[in-house]
Amino acid sequence: MTLRERLGFRRHLRNIRASFKKANIALLLKHAVIIAGKLLLYVHVVLFILILILSVLYSAINPPITTLIVYRKIFFSYTKKPIEYVTLDNIPKKFQRMMIRVEDHKFYRHAGIDFEALINAYQINKRIGRIRYGGSTITMQLARTLFLVPTQSYLRKYLEILFALEMDLIMKKSRILELYLNYCEWGKGLYGIGAASSYYYNKNVNKLSTDECRRLVTILSSPLRYNVDTFISRKSMVRRYEFLVSQFP
Repeated sequence: MTLRERLGFRRHLRNIRASFKKANIALLLKHAVIIAGKLLLYVHVVLFILILILSVLYSAINPPITTLIVYRKIFFSYTKKPIEYVTLDNIPKKFQRMMIRVEDHKFYRHAGIDFEALINAYQINKRIGRIRYGGSTITMQLARTLFLVPTQSYLRKYLEILFALEMDLIMKKSRILELYLNYCEWGKGLYGIGAASSYYYNKNVNKLSTDECRRLVTILSSPLRYNVDTFISRKSMVRRYEFLVSQFP
């Protein structure tokens, strides 16, 4: 065998080894993708079953705790004030209408999510270069309050959507609204309209005046920074309040 032939043979062996190596890498990648896909499917199934069980339970009983309360306690050391649970029948209709009007005006028409609001929020976030607007429905906000944490990410938004769709299939709209009003955050360690009404106005919810209702609904968009009196220092919240004044004189 000549020198040229030997060099050619070695080159051929190297090519064969390289081909095997590429084939092994491709095979490993294929197996990795399959394993990741199965794991992702498993996680989705577990979450689906968990939210299914909890949604059925919470259709009949009140949640003893929420992830939001736990999160605020662990990471911010907020002392939780007692939740004063109020049934929907005892929450003024005008307050319910205000909340739906500013937070989710399609609440009774959608199936847990508002695609138009999500698309608009995504486009605005993309334009400003950060996640600021969520486009969350009341059902999505309840899912976040009960099962997730308030950190901003597209993963959390994805889970909100999944959970909200499932919750809307299982729970009545009236129950979703009742839970939302009784567990949403109204201040540091302050959860629910009953506790908020007592804390800010020292009265029961059904005794709230129209303006007191407007102020409580206004601060819900930023309850940790502002209260029913200090929100006037934020233009966006003043606009929210003025909108409520125009709609609910």
